[in-house]
Amino acid sequence: MTTLDQLQTGVGVLSPAELYAELLAEQPLFILDVRNEVEFARNQVRGRRPIPTLNIPYFEFIEDEERAIARVPPDRLVTVICAKEGSSQYVAELLAEHGINARYLIGGFRAWLDFHAIHEVVNASWGRIVQIVRPARGDLSYVIVSAGEAAVIDPGRQIHLYQEVAAAAQADVTRILLTHLSAGRLSGGAMLANTRHTLLYMHPYDALHPRTLLPAHLDYMPLLGGERLPVGHLLIEAHWFPGHTPGHLVYRVISPSGERFLLTGDALLLAGCGRTDLGGHPVAWTDLLFRSLHTTLPELVTDETLIMPSSSMGLAEARADGVVAAPFAGLRDTHPGLRASSPAELLPLVQDTVAELPVAIDAMLYANLGLRQISDEEAHELETEPSHCVLARR
Repeated sequence: MTTLDQLQTGVGVLSPAELYAELLAEQPLFILDVRNEVEFARNQVRGRRPIPTLNIPYFEFIEDEERAIARVPPDRLVTVICAKEGSSQYVAELLAEHGINARYLIGGFRAWLDFHAIHEVVNASWGRIVQIVRPARGDLSYVIVSAGEAAVIDPGRQIHLYQEVAAAAQADVTRILLTHLSAGRLSGGAMLANTRHTLLYMHPYDALHPRTLLPAHLDYMPLLGGERLPVGHLLIEAHWFPGHTPGHLVYRVISPSGERFLLTGDALLLAGCGRTDLGGHPVAWTDLLFRSLHTTLPELVTDETLIMPSSSMGLAEARADGVVAAPFAGLRDTHPGLRASSPAELLPLVQDTVAELPVAIDAMLYANLGLRQISDEEAHELETEPSHCVLARR
């Protein structure tokens, strides 16, 4: 959209990157979402705090323009969002004609779903740790670069992002490390490994469908925990950390100067833990997670260890620069999973006893196990909602 176009229509435009920056900075926002009620219910734009949002489906502006416009605050900057942009542009122009200051999101909610932000977590003499954030879903992934080598942790399907980060650092992706085989997002691990001679690593327990026990059709290197993998000047240790899944791993990164970083996947988030009910065995898996949190974790961390999860429960967890990571000292005394004194106390935090498991979970599992091929359009549909690996934002 050009400046001339903006002047001609009388409305402003907002890119997903600009929306993300405003959300991080807690700029005052008022969102008019003109998608239908079903689409709106599946996912909305979320910030550090609740955002005033009004859902008036587009067709209501067609059927009764004056009535729909009367519901919109006349004294606010209104950010209009639809599915793909066209409807929101139309509504924003209607609002502008009625004297309401309005703008619309370029590409609509689909563009927001596809938006990824790249943040540098660590920049040191030995290399870099880069976090890739997908704010619409809470997905986090990483590229660790050192001495011309790169390891990617829990990549999504947008594999060009990881290739671009590695290429900018003049590094080759040599290892792809999965903390677990996710049921809440689509993995790009196998696709990224297939682009060149790159090794994919995961625990063999996660190479089975948790309910049907069908084995994965993937080429991977098994990690049982205890392995030490060099990446440039760094050493990456794999540690078995079951609970969110039976084969969940965490990866401890050790720098030449002795710094420790812990990539915790979805087992330990900054404000919660990954669900234990996705495989149909919530009590048994919660027992495992409790043991991992209270027996294994203390052996891996000090107060200074930077915790870097693979999911976020919301932008409230992000630092001012957008990075979702925190020293263990900031979690030790306040984290609900770490404060739980027994598996029974942990269970309500990681099990949804109200809603049935989303249908998308099995579709994602089959795709991630290599048992089913899906199109880009189906992938987008499966990932429209926030990640199913964590419960609703608390």
